[in-house]
Amino acid sequence: MKKALIRTAQAIFTIAILIYLFNSPEKRAQMGAAFSRADPHWMLIGLPVAFVGEIANIIRWKILLRVQGMRIGWLRLAQLFFVGLFFNLFMPGYTGGDFARLFYSMREFPDRKKEAVLTIVMDRLIGMLALVLTAVVTTILRWQWLQQTPQASFFAWVLIFMLIGFSALVGGSFLISGLKLANRLPRHFPFRERVIESSEAYHLFAKERVSLAWAFALSFPVLFSFYGAFYCAAQAVHATVSFLDVFTIMPIVTSIISLPITPGGLGFRESLFEILMRDLAGVPGEVGILISLLGFSYFFLFGLIGGICYLFYSPQGKTGTSSRAGWKQMQGEVERASHSQENDGEAENAVNERERATTSENAWKGVIS
Repeated sequence: MKKALIRTAQAIFTIAILIYLFNSPEKRAQMGAAFSRADPHWMLIGLPVAFVGEIANIIRWKILLRVQGMRIGWLRLAQLFFVGLFFNLFMPGYTGGDFARLFYSMREFPDRKKEAVLTIVMDRLIGMLALVLTAVVTTILRWQWLQQTPQASFFAWVLIFMLIGFSALVGGSFLISGLKLANRLPRHFPFRERVIESSEAYHLFAKERVSLAWAFALSFPVLFSFYGAFYCAAQAVHATVSFLDVFTIMPIVTSIISLPITPGGLGFRESLFEILMRDLAGVPGEVGILISLLGFSYFFLFGLIGGICYLFYSPQGKTGTSSRAGWKQMQGEVERASHSQENDGEAENAVNERERATTSENAWKGVIS
């Protein structure tokens, strides 16, 4: 019931924001005129620019899987990655793609479900850390530029609070992991499951610093490629915006649309582009919306390729289409795997507590005797 209410609210918000963005006939006409003047060369340049980031993403995931001894061919890994992009298109935030990648990873490695979960967790943590670092640098260097209007300033502050929250979550989970307190957290502790997953991921990857360094380094071409795709879209519609402007705006947009509000950030992303491009770079609002749509079109194309991969996917050693799973099945299996991992941790913690109690009792008996 609760999930149904959340999905209904998300659908209503998405429809409302799309009506707000495209209700004006004048705005639609201006967008159509700007699109008719678009430079196709810049749009073509944007395609390989966007694709480079996806390749870097696949390599990063490959490194993390290999650390855990999970061997999979490049072509098959790319297939699973693009399936994740397909689910990102219509699931709120970026969680849909992670769920899909995790689900199919567990099908590829049914005896390594825990490692599959933590590999995706580490992949997300590394990507977010790179985003935080770039966002901090651009925000500090261009703070005055971001304060040009109250609306732009508001979104800059939203970014700051999100960065603080993420840093606190990562720092706190790292501290809890070091003190081995993760599985002792109360049931209703805020973000308990995320803290436990992060803690497990730290322990699992702690000894592979070189591999983690390479994975972290690959996160920057992932980000720069993503930003570069929207820069190419801006140049295609002749917007007077520099790469530095796009590089400063994109962390705000990327961070905010990662919240599970609209499917694939639809509408939410366009409204942010309209406001920030207009207020900060002097780009007309309708052109800002068009930049968002054209920049996203590259990743929409990649998602469609992922949809084709989804249709023809079958786990290793199996054939046929019966292995295709719906979203509810994916979500259920992933949640069961996560809860199983949490219960295993609690069981292990209980065993350790009993061992410590037994050791203390034996030591006390020895003292008495």
